Amino acid sequence: MPQAAATPTRDLDTLHVTAGVLPAAPADASQNITVLGPDELLPWRGRSVADVLAAQAGLVVDRSARGGGFGALYLRGADPSHVVILVDGVRQNDPLSSRGSAVDLNTLSLERIERIEIVRGSASVAHAEAIAGLVHLHTRRAATGASAGVAIGGDGLRAMHAGLSGQDWSLAASDREDGDGRRGFQGVHAFDAAWERDLLPALTLRAAFGYSGSEGRGFPDDSGGPRHAVLRTLDERQARARQFSLQARYRPEVGEIDAQWSRFSRVGEEDSPGVAGGLRDPFGLPALAAETDYRRDDLQATWRRPLGEAGEFGAGVLHQREHGRYDGRIDYGFFQAPVAFAMQRTTDAAYAELRWRHAAWTAQAGLRHERRRDAGADTEDATQPMLSLQRRAGTSGAHWGMSFSRSSRPPSFYALGHPLVGNPALRLERAEHHELYYATAPDAAWPSRATLFRARYRDLVDFDAGPPPRLVNRARIEAEGLEWRSAHRFGNDWRLGLDGTWMRVRDPVGGVVLRYRPRLQAGADLTLPLGGQHELSLRLHHLGRRFDSSIPTGDRWLGATTTLDLALRRQWGPATLLLALDDATDARGEEVIGLDTPGRRLRLSLHWDLQ
Repeated sequence: MPQAAATPTRDLDTLHVTAGVLPAAPADASQNITVLGPDELLPWRGRSVADVLAAQAGLVVDRSARGGGFGALYLRGADPSHVVILVDGVRQNDPLSSRGSAVDLNTLSLERIERIEIVRGSASVAHAEAIAGLVHLHTRRAATGASAGVAIGGDGLRAMHAGLSGQDWSLAASDREDGDGRRGFQGVHAFDAAWERDLLPALTLRAAFGYSGSEGRGFPDDSGGPRHAVLRTLDERQARARQFSLQARYRPEVGEIDAQWSRFSRVGEEDSPGVAGGLRDPFGLPALAAETDYRRDDLQATWRRPLGEAGEFGAGVLHQREHGRYDGRIDYGFFQAPVAFAMQRTTDAAYAELRWRHAAWTAQAGLRHERRRDAGADTEDATQPMLSLQRRAGTSGAHWGMSFSRSSRPPSFYALGHPLVGNPALRLERAEHHELYYATAPDAAWPSRATLFRARYRDLVDFDAGPPPRLVNRARIEAEGLEWRSAHRFGNDWRLGLDGTWMRVRDPVGGVVLRYRPRLQAGADLTLPLGGQHELSLRLHHLGRRFDSSIPTGDRWLGATTTLDLALRRQWGPATLLLALDDATDARGEEVIGLDTPGRRLRLSLHWDLQ
């Protein structure tokens, strides 16, 4: 997708929008950042967050919303638990998840989203747990007035949203359903409210509330999907998430101070029929039912100040408290085993970043020290450094740079506390990233960027069959590759965007082939103004072959797929009509073993903006 430039705003997003403590435009950041604004998201109206992210180079989502499964995001060769997902600056990762705090993208509503920012690689000292990358979703901040929209499509797609905004407040609600109910189903509804006001010329306050509820039904992981599953009963998952944040920005004569308190809570229910035995595992997986209750409170403050024209400095502190309870049972047929545990965690951190410019050079360094304590366990400390160096190449605006970072994340509550497989002695999972890039000026004829990266992940949590079976720190992943993007606006106002990733991922210890890590991904976007109020968008996306495994079939490679999406937009005053054909060539492939990709679908969307 074409890359949008960051623009200064009055709102308080910059505390969380930037990849680091110090704000920077995507074109100037040392990390590889993709920004999808309203124009880039418009052709996706009616589709899911997972669909949008899966179309970006270097990002893989294993299950779509239409299939009703858990939509996990893979980035830079790492596991889904190593990617942090934010909504309006509030982290969505739940450490009670059996997937190690990974976020189910299919539980997030795209109808409420106005902008998406994707940071590849270790994000910064501000987001230490994002050891593979970060995705930040921003809800709509409509101008004064009202907006509404509906979308319909094949396979039971129904979506609607509405919003109302005043001078310093906004309300929004959305609802979406997708899936035929036989192979899978996903329903998501959300409500957001925000208030923002300048109390003083130097002081701005913002309060925001968000609620989302989801219901999903799909074939269990590793079951072989509709084609191979022996047990035909679907997984059922429900979740309700709430978040509240209060932000303040104070702007004295020099610098600024940002402070935020936020609370995130999530209640989930899961009922899985299990998986029958097969080629890979003759015993299969037993039936499982579980309820989870998680809450996290964050208090964070950051101070930034310019150092003349030579640079900027920022420093901050974070206090975080987490509580989680898991209550479930495993049905082995002849008896049921209760599985219950509760955990608490307190994290305190201090961090700082410095950016310094001299002639054509820019250097940036950051450091974070973190102290974490799980209830009943010893205190654990971690230090995470970051360093980057950039140099302008002549007067053209082009520049090159390199960066180095180390980051870590604690094991999930599930990995530490589960009474059957949990291990309270688990250590931090760690990552080290090296990057080298070259970028042209944002206003060049072909604004482009190429990034060489190398990532090393170690002490990753892995399952040891035992006896006794338990989770241990032993896995390692090494990834290296090339990421690229380029764009051009032709004289007739046609706009072309190109992006891609070539990546090699390996397990240096066990030699295991890792799932859902394609060697190649590439895409092309073409936007064609057709005169008047019409515009045609085309998106071509190639996803290389991926390794997968299921209990009934054993290991197998999923074939490469290339899809073409078309979207025709027509503007009538305050109304926008979108007629889209997803996967126009009906390129049949498999998301996972036994579950086909959604295939061709007609989609119609109508949106009104009344200012």
